[in-house]
Amino acid sequence: MADKYLRLTDTISSKEGKAYITVDGNVRELFEISSLKAQLDLTVQSRAMLGHRMTQHKVTGAEGTGSMTMYFMNSDMLKLAIEYIQCGSLKGITLRVKNEDAQSTIGAQEVELYNVLLKTIPVTSIDDQSEDPITIETEFTFDDIVGLSYFDLPENYKGN
Repeated sequence: MADKYLRLTDTISSKEGKAYITVDGNVRELFEISSLKAQLDLTVQSRAMLGHRMTQHKVTGAEGTGSMTMYFMNSDMLKLAIEYIQCGSLKGITLRVKNEDAQSTIGAQEVELYNVLLKTIPVTSIDDQSEDPITIETEFTFDDIVGLSYFDLPENYKGN
């Protein structure tokens, strides 16, 4: 049983993976992404029940939230925001994100997030004191999620 331990090579590097964006049916790599995190926040009801001294809990819903940092080099989100301001309609976007590290034996996990709405839309940025590329940070919400593939057990944990 000495071979059952977490191997560093099976962890997923945060620099590995890809993200894709769908806007108006057009799919492209989200090349301007610097970092992206998404999570499900569960809504949990707490209630004391008769005959039981401990408070009990029940999941009653979920909310999709996240954050991302993007390099300032694409106008897709600004175009959508201006269309909303002028016409009153904002189209949600779809994000597909795949985490995969070729060194790992756990494979890949890929999810698709639907009706993604960015809370901050980059418009412009100028800074005469910076030599760094312009980045924009934003939080976002999403209304639905589909799991397309999931991680496997590491090779040294299979079949034992």
